[in-house]
Amino acid sequence: MSDEVKVERLAALFKQTGAAHHQAFLETDGDDPEWPLWYAEYLEGRLTPFLAAPLTRSRLVFCLIGADDEHRATESDTPWPEYYARRFLECLGPADEPAKDRLSLYYFDGCPFCVRVLRAIDALGLDVELRNIYADPVHLAALREVRSRTTVPVLRITSSDGEERWMPESADIVRYLQASYGQAAA
Repeated sequence: MSDEVKVERLAALFKQTGAAHHQAFLETDGDDPEWPLWYAEYLEGRLTPFLAAPLTRSRLVFCLIGADDEHRATESDTPWPEYYARRFLECLGPADEPAKDRLSLYYFDGCPFCVRVLRAIDALGLDVELRNIYADPVHLAALREVRSRTTVPVLRITSSDGEERWMPESADIVRYLQASYGQAAA
């Protein structure tokens, strides 16, 4: 399935979720300050085919809030269902051919979240290019240019066709690495 088809299908699921939520909160015209909790419960099982590994409901709430915050912060013209779909697939989607991907980790020494990812990389015996953002200003600049911020860790996944994905969040990176390169994936 092509990336655009995946985006289209996942965007349709997000749109369906929004419509179901609006219907559930018809009396308040869809207003619900706890919407991520409702969305997470609705989406939990439905999202699994789109992800590298299943998410807990609490992690899903975190990801929904993050996608919403980013959509608002970037003032994107992209409709929210498509924006969320692209964000979820970039950060949580499976690799098409993980064995052919080149991995680079943007990190810095002493970052506890980076240590978490580095331990997973070591445990899985992966060949990952380490890019310390404070030891090399080129890495810092590259991260800032692509992500508009310098928070780490960020895993850069370059597929064999040259397409890049930038995956933030240590828990998501570890989950992705284990699902894509762990013994269960072999």
